[in-house]
Amino acid sequence: MFVLKRIQDLSITLSGLENNLGQENPKCFLIRHKLAHAYRALEKFEQAINLFQFNLEAKIKVLGQDHYETINSQSSLANCYYASGEFPLAIQLFIKALDARTKILGPFHPDTLRSIGSLANSYRATGQSTEADKLHLRVLNLRQIILGANHPRTVASLKHIENVLESMGPN
Repeated sequence: MFVLKRIQDLSITLSGLENNLGQENPKCFLIRHKLAHAYRALEKFEQAINLFQFNLEAKIKVLGQDHYETINSQSSLANCYYASGEFPLAIQLFIKALDARTKILGPFHPDTLRSIGSLANSYRATGQSTEADKLHLRVLNLRQIILGANHPRTVASLKHIENVLESMGPN
């Protein structure tokens, strides 16, 4: 019930902002993003995807393709496609987000590493285990170098790889 109320409140706020400032005004971006996440939480993926897609297109137009917020919107849309089971679309967007984050933020930035992990998860979901394993190992190695062996994110990466190996059973 809380999410439905949140959707209603966000929809009213977004509508007011869009009417007063225009749909592509940056003040609409955050509200539209929150609304898309609320729809995603209810597994109303079509509505969520439409909002994430609109936000992405507006940010490309207003902020540019390589802006940090544009790349985040691309990643949010990819995550929504992943959650909806549209793995090939998620993979395409995760590759673009990874390329952009590597170019803009560098190969060692936490967001870049997160993009590698998201792409790996998408590959695994489509049965591309070899590619997924390579990417998960890449994330683990980079986190060990950057964050150290005992950092929570490094430990989480190691645990993820252990879980994958365990699910594969004895060889």
